[in-house]
Amino acid sequence: MSITVIKLGGKLLSQENKFENVIKDIANLIKNKKDKIVLVHGGGPQINKMLRAVGKEPRIVKSVSGMQTRITDKETLEIAQMVMVGKLNKLLVSKFESLGIKSVGICGADGTTIQAKRKDNLRIIDEKTGKKIAIHDDYSGRIEHIDPTLINILLENDYLPIIAPIGIGLEYELLNLDADRVAGYIGAALKAKKLLLFTDVEGVIIDGKVIDSIGKEELKDILNKVEGGMKKKIYAASEALNLGIKTVYIGSGILENPISSVLEGKTGTVVSWSFV
Repeated sequence: MSITVIKLGGKLLSQENKFENVIKDIANLIKNKKDKIVLVHGGGPQINKMLRAVGKEPRIVKSVSGMQTRITDKETLEIAQMVMVGKLNKLLVSKFESLGIKSVGICGADGTTIQAKRKDNLRIIDEKTGKKIAIHDDYSGRIEHIDPTLINILLENDYLPIIAPIGIGLEYELLNLDADRVAGYIGAALKAKKLLLFTDVEGVIIDGKVIDSIGKEELKDILNKVEGGMKKKIYAASEALNLGIKTVYIGSGILENPISSVLEGKTGTVVSWSFV
């Protein structure tokens, strides 16, 4: 039986009562035993909301590579852990358990599943001056190694692993990670053939239209045409293909039957080595 990795974005999960479609679709896929499923989730909007609730403004900046990134100081890291590992992860567990799916929520630090290197010299573009500056007090990380042992144990015992993107550093510090890239790396470690990235929009949109399919050779050009979270998804898709995943699907988890819709090409964007 093949493995499919599914990532649910924080924007999707912030749409209360609208992400039930993708939850039910995943549950049906598991019940029909068509694939083994591994679920990864984000939580950016929820982290921002909690930061503002405690009087701290989120710092979302642009890296020198042009990617939108979060500055994760110590306090922000603690909030990220609370929101993603504590709240969202267990919310998803309860949703699937209510549908009869045995689920276990973990983060990347559990069992040293995701080991990362701390970005101790995060280089960003200063939003006021436009100059490059270095941030040193940051607790985000670059993925170094995936140990799939714990995930495989859960899959072998018919549990749905639900993974929050908090990894463990080389000095055993907790680190905030990009969920799209976490999903790609985990998929590669599990030799998954498909990676599904679900968000709250229908796919990769250029000039107001959803792009049905993107070949690997087009990704660099597409990166220059998208912004924000979609830019990171395109980068993560390219990285996933390079790591060995055959096909990446980007689509909306709000629509009816979202999984079959993207897999059958009815909605969403397919990213692969060649046009499909």
